[in-house]
Amino acid sequence: MSVWRFLSLEARDGFWNMALDEAILKMVIEKKSPNTLRFYKWKPSTISIGRNQSLINEIDIKFAQNNGFNVIRRITGGGAVFHDEFREITYSIVCPIKFLEKLRAVKVLEQFEIITQGIICGLMIFGLKPEKDVIHCPAILLDGKKFSGNAQVRRKGHILQHGTILLDIDPELMYSVLKTPDNVEKSRMVRSVRAKCIGIKNYIKNYDENKLIFSLKRGFEKTLRIELINGSFSAEEKELADILVKEKYSNLKWLQKYE
Repeated sequence: MSVWRFLSLEARDGFWNMALDEAILKMVIEKKSPNTLRFYKWKPSTISIGRNQSLINEIDIKFAQNNGFNVIRRITGGGAVFHDEFREITYSIVCPIKFLEKLRAVKVLEQFEIITQGIICGLMIFGLKPEKDVIHCPAILLDGKKFSGNAQVRRKGHILQHGTILLDIDPELMYSVLKTPDNVEKSRMVRSVRAKCIGIKNYIKNYDENKLIFSLKRGFEKTLRIELINGSFSAEEKELADILVKEKYSNLKWLQKYE
C-alpha cells in the first residue's frame, strides 16, 4: 500500500492556498515531496477564476474590494468560483498520472472521477448519499443538486486536482461578486443556484467538522488504496509558496493576464 502525506484542514488566504498547491505540485514532480492530499479553507472569502478566464468578464472587482475578498487566478481550468470563508471546504490532491492509471483510470474523465470518488466514499462513511455527474466539469450531487465542482492541471506526468465541498450556500452574495452572463438578471441566477446547488449541512443534523475530515480521509484511503500519514508542508515548499504569492498570485500581471 502506497503511503501519502495528509495535510489537515487549515484556513489561509487565497494567494497562499493557490501558491501552496502549485509549490506542492512542483516538489512532487521533482520527487522532493510525497504524493499529497490537502484540505483547506479560505480566509478571507476569495473569488478564483480559471487559468484562461478574463477577470473583468467574471467578477465585480469593486464589490470584492469593498468586502475585503481576495481575487485570484488559478493554474487549473474551469470557471469563476466564490469560495465562502464560512461555507466551504476545499481539497487538493497531487500525484503522478501513472498512479491513477494503475487503478485503471486511464482517460482524463476517469482520472477526474476516481479522485472525486474519494469524496463520495468519504461522505458515504459520514452517512450521506452523494452521486457523481458532469456539469461542465466533473461534479458531485446530493439529491440531484451540485455541492462540489472540480478542476485540474497536468504537468510533466503529474496531476493537481482541487475542488469544492459546499457546506452551505448564499446565492445572493455569490452573484453580488460574480457577474451574470450577458442579458441574464441577477435574480434569475440566484433562483438557478438555489434550484441546482446545495450545501451538505442541509443533510446533517449535528455537523462535526473533525468527523467530516476524518471520513473524507478514510474515503480517499479506500478509493485510492493508500495510507495517509499526517504531515506538514516542507521548508522548501513554504519558501517556493512565498515566492509564488509575491511574484505570481498577488501580481496584477498574472491576475489581469487576458485584459
